[in-house]
Amino acid sequence: MGTTRPGPPGTAPVPVTAGPVRALAGFHGQSYDKDVSQVETLFFGPSLSNGTARPVPGQARPPLPVLGPLRDVGAAGPALGGPWSRAQRLLAACVEAVRVRRLSAADRYPVHRAYPSPRGLFGADLFVVTGGPEPRCLRVDPQSHALQPWDGRSVPEDLEVLADARLVVAVDHRRYPPEYGRLRPSLALLEGGHLLATLGLALERAGLRPRTLFGPAGTPVPDGFAPCGAVTTQPGAGADAAPAVSAEALARVAAASAPRDTPLRRWLDDRTSGVSTANLVTSAPVGPEEGAGVTASLAAALGAARQAAPDPGSLRLYRKVLVGDRVDDRAADELAPDGTGIRSRPVPRTGETNFSSSLGYTLTADFRPWARAHGDDAQTVLHTLLGWTAQWGCLGAAATGLCARPMRNYQEADWAAVLGLDPGQTPAYQLWVRAERGSYMDLPVDAST
Repeated sequence: MGTTRPGPPGTAPVPVTAGPVRALAGFHGQSYDKDVSQVETLFFGPSLSNGTARPVPGQARPPLPVLGPLRDVGAAGPALGGPWSRAQRLLAACVEAVRVRRLSAADRYPVHRAYPSPRGLFGADLFVVTGGPEPRCLRVDPQSHALQPWDGRSVPEDLEVLADARLVVAVDHRRYPPEYGRLRPSLALLEGGHLLATLGLALERAGLRPRTLFGPAGTPVPDGFAPCGAVTTQPGAGADAAPAVSAEALARVAAASAPRDTPLRRWLDDRTSGVSTANLVTSAPVGPEEGAGVTASLAAALGAARQAAPDPGSLRLYRKVLVGDRVDDRAADELAPDGTGIRSRPVPRTGETNFSSSLGYTLTADFRPWARAHGDDAQTVLHTLLGWTAQWGCLGAAATGLCARPMRNYQEADWAAVLGLDPGQTPAYQLWVRAERGSYMDLPVDAST
């Protein structure tokens, strides 16, 4: 990222990096136009990567079918009732959030969960962490659904001791190939945010009250992992200075995003980025009316995310559309948390700002208040919160039969110019909505446990 960016046509370049925000802006710099070769994934290649599919000594699977509590719960409406214990609800939500849901062996991105990851490599993991006299750190395995101890201690025989555990999302950007270059750290944190949103939804549906914390969790995790966020379901727990989204705010976002008369499991199964080769030319157009559910989800998420932002202007949302379905006529408007447009402007067409589909969204950030509020932790807090917010757009698309592909690889300066952003605003994350789901290539993974 350079020291200036071009302004809208007819204006002078404006500075975007100075003083205390230089480090954060540098972190956000692109390896634009990267050339990523075919890479090994979780199930492909000479060996299984990262140990994520191998049994871990001392691992244990819950004695009851772990997904039993959430098997019939709805995506909307009353949360889980019945006699299920807190530990059973918590573990069911963890597995539902992180588990492998389907394979698309004919596509370049074969492994799918309820949230996106670059090429299905999954750089984020979920850990169940307990305190007290016998602390535990247990990884939730997305394939076997086992609890894997990463601290050298065995899984406790009585899983009810996990009822009040803190759930920590930690990332390892080294799982992405070197070809992703400087994008790897931010991609991992964005993925961690997507997982945090999915986990919060599953916990809310399980009848718990999840409070989502952003930034380093202050909890020990295995070497090589960097914690980026945590969820607690205990009233008053984690009520510290960490930026957070309350349980009440998350419930409102979930209600705004959820499909009616649909099981939670089906909703999460339907989340997809679509076929990897789909674009504006190959996918059927999606107009603002068809994408109203995505807009509503993202706007609600923006309102909740601003609870964790240093000020309202530090995180903004823009919607991009084709005018009259004409590729050469484009417009963008800023969206308020209630979904209304604040302003609309034409978007000049340039070679570096091609639309990836007929409907898109851009989250922008002002680095300065983030740097002032969080210092060295600003990178983690901001990018994790961006991923959390964008995941609700992905879920809003799934609720309405669409797919949504996040994008981090683009020319920030050019997009800032054509969107007419204020000098301090930088395009931080994009989401493109498409109609082509590619479900004909999918092989569902049976979640029988």
